[in-house]
Amino acid sequence: MAIESVKHEFGLYSVRRSSRARRSRLTITDDGATVVVLPLRAPDQEAADLVARHHSWIKRHQTRLMDQRICLATRPSLAVGRAVTINGVTQVIRAGTAAQRSALEDRLRREARSVIGQHVAIHAPELGVSVRRVTIRDQRTRWGSASRRGTLSFSWRLVMCPPEVLDYVVVHELAHLRVAGHSTEFWRLVDRHVIDSRAARRWLREHHHELRHALD
Repeated sequence: MAIESVKHEFGLYSVRRSSRARRSRLTITDDGATVVVLPLRAPDQEAADLVARHHSWIKRHQTRLMDQRICLATRPSLAVGRAVTINGVTQVIRAGTAAQRSALEDRLRREARSVIGQHVAIHAPELGVSVRRVTIRDQRTRWGSASRRGTLSFSWRLVMCPPEVLDYVVVHELAHLRVAGHSTEFWRLVDRHVIDSRAARRWLREHHHELRHALD
């Protein structure tokens, strides 16, 4: 897909045409760049209008990302020890070499598999679903996913979330084995099995960058 850079009175943004897009949408990348995704036949002006309408939101989001990047840049090095919460317990983790970092990630993956497996075992019977397989991966865009065949995939980074947030993600994916999409019926099902799904989603949005770069 071709990406076009456009200068606007509200700043620079990029336009990407997509044959899969049904409507125009605005996104901010991890490095703070503004990207407008347009359907193939949408007029160019639609991108400019979208940026103008959401200018305040763009600036707030970019400011938050910059604050996050500053926070990450000023945290203690992994080589000397960094405090990270793992399965609800704050621990000091260290990794001074690539081999040590790889070993640390392997350890967190094992812990994630164990903890997530426990949550799946608890909630699957409650939701009345059968799980064929659970895989632990490092998904870049989603914290979890569910297939129609009953396979669930989760990011190992969830083990660094508060237990109630990890629990929400597990319930979310289990609920998809009963209800496809994010309809009102789906959210009612999720909310019957977690305390506060909105708070969990908000925590994931606010700490996304931190989790993605936890071992950098």
